[in-house]
Amino acid sequence: MRNLHVWSDSTHIGVFSQRSGGSLVRFEYDDAKGAPISLSLPRTGAYSDIAPKAFLENLLPESRKARWRMADRLGVDSVDTFDLLAGVDVTGGLVFTPSAEEPSVQGEARPLDDDELAAQIIQTRAAGSAWFARTEHCRFSLAGGQPKFTLANHNGTWLWPNIAIPSTHIIKPAVADCPGSDRVEDAVMELGELCGLQAAPHGMVEPRAGVSAYIVERFDRKVENGRIRRLHCEDIAQAMGCMPDGKYDIDAVSCIRFLHRFDPTDGLGYEFVRRLAFNVSSADSDSHGKNYSLMLEPDGIRFSPMYDVSATRTWVGMDQDLAMRINDKEFAEWVEPSDWAALAADSGLDGDKVVAIARNMAGLVLDHTDEVASMVPEAQRDAMTKALVKVNESIEPTHDAPELARSVAATSNGYGSVVGAVWVRPHTRNGYDVRGYWRSR
Repeated sequence: MRNLHVWSDSTHIGVFSQRSGGSLVRFEYDDAKGAPISLSLPRTGAYSDIAPKAFLENLLPESRKARWRMADRLGVDSVDTFDLLAGVDVTGGLVFTPSAEEPSVQGEARPLDDDELAAQIIQTRAAGSAWFARTEHCRFSLAGGQPKFTLANHNGTWLWPNIAIPSTHIIKPAVADCPGSDRVEDAVMELGELCGLQAAPHGMVEPRAGVSAYIVERFDRKVENGRIRRLHCEDIAQAMGCMPDGKYDIDAVSCIRFLHRFDPTDGLGYEFVRRLAFNVSSADSDSHGKNYSLMLEPDGIRFSPMYDVSATRTWVGMDQDLAMRINDKEFAEWVEPSDWAALAADSGLDGDKVVAIARNMAGLVLDHTDEVASMVPEAQRDAMTKALVKVNESIEPTHDAPELARSVAATSNGYGSVVGAVWVRPHTRNGYDVRGYWRSR
């Protein structure tokens, strides 16, 4: 039996276990009190057999090449999930150890100067799918497929993170196939803020002339009294118990139905609609289930600040169809107000309110398009501007209630509403897509 112990702020939370040679992963809490580590793994109540494994897999890079690079840097001889997660800095408020021994709070502080940071940006950009950092001092894990790395900023000095030194920032160089993608992401984050959405502090870092990358401050970290604390969060794919390769199977209606169980007032559901409407109107066709995250706090859940947004329609080589379709409309420019009304009807939300959110969000995006386009390299500026105009051509943008598009601090009232029910994640059955739903135990 192999074990992976879970810790939060030096408190032992529970244990993941797996029989030698087996594929099934189990999880057991130490007790039934407190917030869950995942909405897919409630403290009380049942969860699906795949949920424990899915939770862990969603903390790792999706690329096998990146995982092998990670294994090499960690000094382990496999890309097994338990081996890769033990002793590294991961997304959220948890750390993992192979034994029940409490992890040390003292870690090797390995700083980077500007030349090393510039070299890391260049290496990450060139590595493609094998993007994991090449230095042996790198002890972190980041999910997703885009090349990136994390660092900790301590009193103005950049440090490599580890289990004892939480990272504070994520750095993403431009993708080779998408020139200017770093600056486009920065611009679209700015656009989201101008439209009233909450976004993490972001910008560009240029450690050396001609070497730059997009940088964003982590929303799952907080500096208190000079100490960096980890804050717990998870993305929607983790929360639903979906494996990473199922992130594109998660549809908008399933997300809203899922959130309703935790917040019957639907404040979280409407906040999700705001994020979704912005992604549709900002020409982001790649907004999938891992691009929306929830903060898991002692008294309930709330949405994290916005992240991983980009006008992907800027590049003709990128997929043009929506990752999350609105009323089964394949392309953003086909989406009409009636499609948002249909989504609301399927989700149990107020149709007039949902339509107003979507139309006002489109109006705000177009109002600020020229402003944020000035942040983008000239080679991408025209394409990005045209994409933002095109994707909003059928939504009938308006300005009659822009306050509806702005983020609201919606939270759930605890976690107890999942008792007596099990979430069945979105899936395919006999060739047909099945939306997620709650099933009585």
